[in-house]
Amino acid sequence: MESPQSGLVAGDPSKQWEWHEAYRDLFKNMYRTTYSDMSHGRETYVRSDLPAGYGGHIPSIRFDVLHRNTAFDRKMALLRTDPSRDAMPSFKSNLDGVPWYTKHPCGARKNPTKGVVPHNGTTTMLKPPWGILTGKRDPLNYRAVPATMKRALSSPAVGERSNVAARNAGSLMTESSSAAQLEMPKAADSPKPNMRWADESQDEMGQSQMLEQSTDI
Repeated sequence: MESPQSGLVAGDPSKQWEWHEAYRDLFKNMYRTTYSDMSHGRETYVRSDLPAGYGGHIPSIRFDVLHRNTAFDRKMALLRTDPSRDAMPSFKSNLDGVPWYTKHPCGARKNPTKGVVPHNGTTTMLKPPWGILTGKRDPLNYRAVPATMKRALSSPAVGERSNVAARNAGSLMTESSSAAQLEMPKAADSPKPNMRWADESQDEMGQSQMLEQSTDI
């Protein structure tokens, strides 16, 4: 007895994931987000498979291939290893920064990274350049004083001025003000104009009275 689905060319629709590669690639990458890929170190933009500066045909850029887990990369790998085709080799090591042209490549220098970036060990705390780092110092505002400015305000180094012209101008101003203060008592000793006029009028009145008395005699 023949199966009722023997006339189908492709296969069982309920198992389309197994025999339809384009369908499988679509559903694998359907719910991938740029934020999720960025936090896991995956691809977030269309990249070239050839070295920088190559001006020829680049299939991944020409066909705008973002995700590299599809049939496109599998087919390109098969074409690259086909002995009957004149294809370019893989430049993955060159793009990763490994000196693969040398006889015994040692790779990039591995610097110690433990404790360099603060991390609490959870997946919610992202690492830079995507994470938000909190500094140990207080934020700069009107309540917090920078660490480089925390010293005694009475220190002579704080009051010193490196500008010679400003220092000379300040000394001239202080000298002129002190000289004016010293001259003020001398001006206070001299009689006021109103008092002098009053004294002169009294003298004139006294002289006139003396003249009147002499005439009467």
